Order: sequence, then C-alpha cells, then structure tokens
Amino acid sequence: MKPIEQNGLTRRIREDADAVEAALAGRWLADAGTHAPLLGEAMRWAVLGGGKRVRAFLCLEIARVLSPGTDATDYACALELLHASSLVHDDMPEMDNDEIRRGKPSCHKQFGPAIALMAGDALIALAFRAAASDEENAAAAVSVLSEAGGWQGIASGQTLDLLSEGRRISLDELKTLQRLKTGRLIAAAAELGALAARASAETARDFAAYAEAIGLAFQVTDDLLDAGETGSDRARDLATFLSFMTPDEARAYASELTEKGKDAIRKYPGTEILLSFADRLLVRTC
Repeated sequence: MKPIEQNGLTRRIREDADAVEAALAGRWLADAGTHAPLLGEAMRWAVLGGGKRVRAFLCLEIARVLSPGTDATDYACALELLHASSLVHDDMPEMDNDEIRRGKPSCHKQFGPAIALMAGDALIALAFRAAASDEENAAAAVSVLSEAGGWQGIASGQTLDLLSEGRRISLDELKTLQRLKTGRLIAAAAELGALAARASAETARDFAAYAEAIGLAFQVTDDLLDAGETGSDRARDLATFLSFMTPDEARAYASELTEKGKDAIRKYPGTEILLSFADRLLVRTC
C-alpha cells in the first residue's frame, strides 16, 4: 500500500482543520454568548484559532475511509469541544497551572478562574449536544463521548496525574494514566468516525486500536519534544516516558507503537492517508 504524498496529506489536514474550525465557529459557538457574553467569549477563546485538531482529523478521515462521502463534522466538533474543555480545566491553578495554551494566555489567565471553570463546563455540555446531532445514532455517540470524558477516560487520567505529583510511579502506571488522559479521547475519535460510517463493531475496534496506539506514540513524542523545555510536568515533578527510557529507547517505543497501530488497519482499503498520518505524528517537531 503506497503512502499518500506528503503535500497531499498536509493539504488534507489543513482542509479538515479549516472545515471543523468553521463549523465550530458558525454552528456550535456562534450563540454561546447569548445570555452571558463573557462566557461565550471565553468558550470561543478556548476552542478557536489553534490546536492540531488530531482528533477531528481522525474522526473525519476514518468516516470517509469506511464510507466515502460520509460527513462526520458534527462528531469531529464534539471531540474538539470536549478536548478543549479538558484543556481549560487542566490549565487551571488547581491542576497544571499553565499560563499559556496554543500560543496565547490560557483561559483562566485571560478571563479569571471562575469564568474559565464555567466555560469548561459549558463546553462539555455543548460537546454532548454536538454528539447527539445525528438522531439515529445519538445514544451511541453520547455513550462513546461520555466514556472518553468521564471516569473511564479523561477524568480518571487527570486524577491519576494529580495524584502522581512528586511520587514515583511505575511505567505501567504511567501508560495507564496516559491511555486514560489522552489516548481514550483519541480512540473515541476513531469510534465516532466508524459510527458515522455505520461500520461494524469489529471494524470500529480495529480503528480504535489504531488510534489508541498512535495516541500513545503521540504522547511519547510529546515527552521527547518537551525534554529540553521547562514545562509544567517538570515543575510539578511528574513522571514522563523519559523517566523510564533514554531518548533513543523512547523513539524506538514510539515507532513500535506506530507500527502496531498501522497493522490494525492495513487490511482495510483506502487507509493510505491514515497510515501516512501515523508516520507524520511520529516525526513531528512541534
């Protein structure tokens, strides 16, 4: 299977990101400040104008691979809204205490902690509204998103992250933490893409396995990229994959995960863009 040409992949990533940005701004966030303008401003600040849109891309492209012509934009928006809510909460002083997000002041620095908290809460509610936009699959989509964001996903991952501060944890514990905190929503992107395409449960599991593997590789690469920086993980004395591996070992592990993810979907026709995307995440520089 021939990988997609890199300029074509870059163009598709940009097109998908632009389409999701437009839908977020024009369909889902346009009226967010109707009753409380400052709340709407904070929600738009947290969601629009930045981010890699990895989850949205996976959702859109998996839907297209499995059923050409399928439009999973609302599901992609739901993923980005829930992801943004987690970043708003994660950045707050009680959590990671990060002052910069996507090259601009984090939500609580721009609007204060109280408004940021409300914006994060409102984004969660809006994410479920977007997930329920397809009436035929509303219950299934909401179930996928709730598992990714609740105790089976982000909430538990964030909790384990907080409890690990200043404490020595094992590599297995770190993998579990990252699978819940980051990987679960990336896997949900695959599940929602498959749901939009009306794919079988077995197919959905294969694409979720792909997404979860490249999601963990994404986190390992993040740790490699952050190794020379003074970020919140270092300041809070949190474990990273480089707490257990040399940089070369971490690169090899990320490569192994990437190949594992690709192997899960190689048997499906039309997956060239997803295979190339996995490789792109592995060698990214930011």
